Amino acid sequence: AAKLSELKFDGLHPAIEKTVKYIEGKQNKKDGGIGNPNREGSYNQWNLTGTGILGLQTLGHGKSTEIKKGIKFAYDFHQKERPTWKDANLYAWYYYAQAYFQNGGAEEKFWNETALPEILANQAKDGSWTHSSAGPGGKKVYSTALCTLMLEVYYRYLKVGDKEQGSIFQR
Repeated sequence: AAKLSELKFDGLHPAIEKTVKYIEGKQNKKDGGIGNPNREGSYNQWNLTGTGILGLQTLGHGKSTEIKKGIKFAYDFHQKERPTWKDANLYAWYYYAQAYFQNGGAEEKFWNETALPEILANQAKDGSWTHSSAGPGGKKVYSTALCTLMLEVYYRYLKVGDKEQGSIFQR
């Protein structure tokens, strides 16, 4: 947002580059996941890759090799372990929904055909959602917020990282 405002912010460009390098440094060079490859450890790939991909996309990294590797990791993972409500991590799903949307293509289509039906099928009659991944004390509110945000991705967000078609801000 600061970059797109065209206002002068001392250190902005070096900060963006350092952030990109940090995220890229967390990417597994073998499989493209972002985070700890140990699934039992904290900050692991299966729940942080979407966040890392979206970070690179929104930092203007376009369709970089790192993004492509991250999308491939996520897509392969979700094909092997299809998104199900029972095993959902709604926080991770929110970032995957955005990363797949920004990426487009077969990966986004697959996500929409698998995750969206799970979200919609688990909506309560009052319009809310409740999921254990939201943690104690805020299950209903937090779950509803994340599910609503996921459903809004498709008509409330711009494709900010698509440098091949040109950013909306450069048209």
